Parts: sequence; structure tokens; C-alpha cells
Amino acid sequence: MEYIPEVCSHCGQSITYLSTIDQGAVDILRAMSVAIHRKQINVIHPRKEMETAYALDNFREMIKAGKITSTMTGNLSKARFHGLIAKIKGEPGNYCITSKGFQFLRGRIIPKYAIISKVTKDKDNIGYYLEETEKVSIKEFTEDMEGPYWEIINDNLKLGL
Repeated sequence: MEYIPEVCSHCGQSITYLSTIDQGAVDILRAMSVAIHRKQINVIHPRKEMETAYALDNFREMIKAGKITSTMTGNLSKARFHGLIAKIKGEPGNYCITSKGFQFLRGRIIPKYAIISKVTKDKDNIGYYLEETEKVSIKEFTEDMEGPYWEIINDNLKLGL
């Protein structure tokens, strides 16, 4: 895959980059779905209602309990960039799972890479890098997946558990 970011005509810096769906984003979505299901309303404040201490040996249990770490809270944008979760307007810190997020949890195939603008206020998704082979479904993120947990592209840096 070769993505060439847009660059500023004045300074030459890149103004777009790719964000990928990875195991970390999927785990955030899974934990949110559990927490929202328990609450019985599609509104959640991840920092106040979901954040917990990190325990590596209990990580999967943590997700199944609807909890996330502070690092994961800081990476909510990964799921948001792909339209799986959204900020709730007028309710600071509150998020919901979108219909696309629920469809993804049920197996919908979506593009793996979102194109993100560095220029817009919230670093918005401005489209998708679409190649037929670059689509994913939740089935690719099984419990025994050995791929990168947080995947950072273009820097060849891959972080794992």
C-alpha cells in the first residue's frame, strides 16, 4: 500500500494522513457496546464510566466488562475516525455508538483506512483510502489475533501487547 498524503502548497508539510482500524479500536468499540448495553441508553462518558486500571493478565476480561484503560480513552479518535462512534453534540465527553458501529459489530465490512485532515478543528475523516483488498470486518479481530494492537502506518512502527 502506498498512500501519498496531501501537502500544504505554502510550507510543504503533509495535511492528511491515514488512520487504520486495528485491534485497539475494535476493543474500544467492543467495550463501549458492553457498557452501553448495561446502561440501556446509547450515551456513555468513557473517562467517567468506563476507565479502569490496566491489568495485562485480565485484559480480555476488562473488555468484556465494558472497561478501558486511560490509554484507550486517549485513542477514542481511532474508532471515531471510522464513524464507529461519535461525540454527542452539546454533551462534552459523551459518546455514542453509531449505526455503522453496530453494523460493524454484526459483521459489516468497512474500509480499513480513513483519510484524516490535520487542518480541520477535530482532525476529521475526509474520506477513505479505498482499495478492494483494504477492507475489514470484525471477524478479522478475533481473540487470538496476533497482529499489531495499535497500528501506526507510514512510520513502519507497530506496537503490540
